[in-house]
Amino acid sequence: MNDILVSCINEIANLSKEDKVNIKGKFYTTVATRVEIFRKHFGTNAEIRTEIVLNDLERVVVKATILVKHDGDWITIGSDFAEEFRNQGMVNKTSALENCCTSSIGRALAACGIGGSEYASSFEVDNAINSKQAAPDTSKGYNIKGLNGSVIKSCETPSIMLDALREAYEDKKTFKGIYAMNKAEIKKVQDSLPDDHEAKKGFADLSKAMEVSNG
Repeated sequence: MNDILVSCINEIANLSKEDKVNIKGKFYTTVATRVEIFRKHFGTNAEIRTEIVLNDLERVVVKATILVKHDGDWITIGSDFAEEFRNQGMVNKTSALENCCTSSIGRALAACGIGGSEYASSFEVDNAINSKQAAPDTSKGYNIKGLNGSVIKSCETPSIMLDALREAYEDKKTFKGIYAMNKAEIKKVQDSLPDDHEAKKGFADLSKAMEVSNG
């Protein structure tokens, strides 16, 4: 097993710059390339397992574990975690979980020595350098707080806020915490709207649904 791992590490370490991704003048071996070379050397005598540790409205945490078969037993040779925030970067707006899985696999491979000289995956680096957006402007509009109290979404209108809360409501287990964190703000927005505003009834229905589920 050690000889195979060393061969895998050496092949990745000796890749040319043409086989890597250039980000801000630094060259990174993509996760896809590392996985491909890892499979080339270990074949079916290896497993890459991912475990979702956290997946809510605010962030995603995934653990990846690398195992190889030795004398009939599966042995862990490396593992690591990755964390992504849904409001940071264009990729995470639609694919935070997939991005986080990729990053965790890249970090787990790097923990085995299969890192191509840089520990972070190219996806992580790309997000950190090129894609990360500024924190939402909380000085205006209607804000939705995450479970840790920080603003995770700033909405221009009550209707946009209502739509965001309805979307979050699909995961009822997570939404209980989100609703509790924003209950006072939701009531404030609801009370500020005229009776004929289309969103007023929506906020009332949402609050009633939460009261029933908590009752």
